Amino acid sequence: MWAKAFGAMLILSATILWGNMEIAKLRGRLRQLEEFRLALRLLAAEVGYTATPLPRALEQVACRMETEAVQSFFLSVTRRLQGAAAADAGTAWLETARCLQNRLQLTAKDWAVLSRAAAGLGGLGREDQLKQLSAAEAQLADHAAAAAAQAASGEKMWRYLGVLTGMAVVILLL
Repeated sequence: MWAKAFGAMLILSATILWGNMEIAKLRGRLRQLEEFRLALRLLAAEVGYTATPLPRALEQVACRMETEAVQSFFLSVTRRLQGAAAADAGTAWLETARCLQNRLQLTAKDWAVLSRAAAGLGGLGREDQLKQLSAAEAQLADHAAAAAAQAASGEKMWRYLGVLTGMAVVILLL
């Protein structure tokens, strides 16, 4: 009898943990989108107002990020720019996006916006770069608003789904 109760508790705990992991993914995506929005605004300020060279600007932006994955993105772009691996900033940005895509919680649409932000980075004039970064930040704002709504509605669903799935499995096994 105790073995069955212990097994049921393990099953229920596992499904609740699964639901909580899905909630963490939703929240993580929202947090990373907000971090990228902040990073693009900071990069625009570095490029537009202080006229900092791009590798230095990317490094300064990375130092201000709280999320480790977003910070590593900007540090990786900086390393690629300083090394001989990338021909220009846009290429370094896109290569980094391709390499780190699996480490972040972003969707394909989010990556498409971030990839468009790389177009002309370091190659266009200052005003054109600012427009490009501003447009990408605005699109990420829309994605962040949608992610916030999805996280709010999805949190309750995943919490109930975890508990109810566990209870259904326990009932089926008893």
